[in-house]
Order: sequence, then structure tokens, then C-alpha cells
Amino acid sequence: MPTAFLLPAVLLAAAAAAATTEATKNLVVTRGCVTSCGGVDIPYPFGIGSGCFRKGFEIECINNSPVLAGTSIHVVHLSGDPAESLVMLPVGWQCYNTSSPDKVEASSHGETEMNKHGVYRLSNTHNMLVILGCNTMGNIGSVRTTRDVDEYSYYMGCMTFCNYSATAQDGLCASVGCCHVDIPPGLTHNYFYFRVYDHTGMMDFSPCDYAFLVDRTNYTFRRSDLLRDTNRTSPVWLDWAIRGDDDSTSLSCAEAAKATTTEYACVSNHSDCVNATNGPGYNCRCSKGYQGNAYLVNGCSNIDECADPAKYPCKGVCRDTEGSYQCTCGPGYGSDDPKTQRCTPKFPLAAQICIEIVPVGLI
Repeated sequence: MPTAFLLPAVLLAAAAAAATTEATKNLVVTRGCVTSCGGVDIPYPFGIGSGCFRKGFEIECINNSPVLAGTSIHVVHLSGDPAESLVMLPVGWQCYNTSSPDKVEASSHGETEMNKHGVYRLSNTHNMLVILGCNTMGNIGSVRTTRDVDEYSYYMGCMTFCNYSATAQDGLCASVGCCHVDIPPGLTHNYFYFRVYDHTGMMDFSPCDYAFLVDRTNYTFRRSDLLRDTNRTSPVWLDWAIRGDDDSTSLSCAEAAKATTTEYACVSNHSDCVNATNGPGYNCRCSKGYQGNAYLVNGCSNIDECADPAKYPCKGVCRDTEGSYQCTCGPGYGSDDPKTQRCTPKFPLAAQICIEIVPVGLI
């Protein structure tokens, strides 16, 4: 190859290699499967790529950002025990027409299609529903039906009011510009619905209505939120479990352990099955005294309790055992409970007499 062409080719190859390195620098690969994307750990049953995930738990790594497969839902955190996922979900909104404030100009239901295989439930313990706006009533719906409005069941919602622009106050979400309610267990996805109220006289400070789920520890109302960007997303916790495509095919621990038509998920030695607390199905966890991933063969390993005295106290001599640990006093020392009480010397009788602990007349 002529030198004039060789140098550009080398430079192009170097540039391509650098680009590849940049695109994959946040990927961690073990056992042939990508186990990290964009700094987010991807523990099994989640996984990226064929053969690396259980049905319903596929993750895609797009531009070094993990998303639930087949969606644009960004994943912030995945946990095996507790069985939780933190994701960013869209906001529902409707904005009124500037010329005709009694009419809606544009809207979005903020609907998500993340649950094609039924593994997720919106966490009722971590999340709350928030409605923002002035003269606004918003609801959240879940579970398709054939009897309800828009083929959804509307579980709950709340209403807000504002007399004028300064009525809403920072830090207060108490039905003036902002209201919030708890959500029940069992919600499979979110779909927001609003009533339409005349916004005449409010367009400068409340031109839109908003509804969103959010981690209850991760949101504080600000008056400026009444003018928030409709494209913002909010952090929402999902509970997940080993389930069927619908409730009728989801098994409890007792059913899954003896079933022959399904793959039992708790495959590690020293693992336990626990029934899901939000919806049907079950989860797996390592037995007491073990840690790791109960969904992997040999995924649970012994905990060395002696290496973590803050969590596993011992004021005597600590010895790790399989699945537990022993805490005893050394020779010549004793304690009623060496895990919580210091060991003290055990003096022989002659020594006790010498230091006058036992009167001589009693010998």
C-alpha cells in the first residue's frame, strides 16, 4: 500500500479503536455476559444479550445508558435483594390554549409499556402520586378493563386549587398548587388522566396540569414546578418478582418448588424462596449467614461475620463457621454473652483468697 494511503488508514483505525473504547468503557463483562452498563450493576435475573437474562428481565445498554428492553425507560438501579428497580418514568400533562384557556391544546398521558411479561409492580411503599397545577384534578389508572373510561380502572387522584400566583408555597404540597396521595399495591403501569377546568386568568403562572409518580423521599414542591418542562422524568421504584405473563400463571413458592412446567428460579445452594409482597409470584434470597445472588448456581457464599464486627458484634474471640459464627471467651475468661458483654478473668480459688475476694473462714 502506498505510504500516502497507509498513514490515513492507520489514523482511521486508531480513531475507530478510540471510539469503540469510549463506547464500551462503562461496560463490565463477566462469564460472557455484560454485568454493568453506565456504572449501573446488572445482576441476574436481569441481563444484557441473548442467554444472559431471565424472561421479562432484559436490559439494553444504549449509549452507555441502561434501559428496560424495548422501551426508552432509563434504569438507575437494579437490586436482587430487596427485589427492587429504580427507573425514570415520564410525566403526564395537559397544557391549555393561550387564546382559549378553557380548552386543552396538547397533552400526554405519560403511559408506560414496561410490563409485557408481568414482572414489575409500581412500589406502593416507596412511591406517591403527585398532581401539580391550579384548578387541576388528576388521576392514575392501571390494569386494562372493558368497563371503565379509556379501558382503564382509575384507582385514585387528587385536586388542587390556586386563587392567584402567590397562593402556592415552596415546600407545601397540601392541595394548593400541589397535592399528593399514596398508591395501592398491585399497579402494573401508569396512565394519567385529567379533568378539564377553565384556566382563564392562570396562564401566566399555571398554563399546564401535571401528574407523576415519584419516590416519596425525592420530591419537594416548588412554586416554579407549575411551569416545569413537560419532558422531565421522575424517579420511581418498581417491585419485581418471578411471575408468569399474567396473575393466573404466577406461582407461589410452594407451587413453584414442585411444578414441572416452569424453571424454578432459586437455584443456588443455601437460598430461600419468599412469596412476593406486591402482586403474585416469588423472590429468592440467600439464606441467613450467606450473601450473593440466589438466582445463580452457587451464587450464595458464606459470610465471614468476623470481618464485620460492626454488623456482627463479638467482644470475645470470633471464629467464622459455615453460615454463622462463634463468639467465645479465651482461656481463663468468661462472659454471660460474649457477643454483647466483655470477657472478664476467671481467677482460681487461691488467687481469689489472696486478693481477699473469699473470706478464709468460709474455706
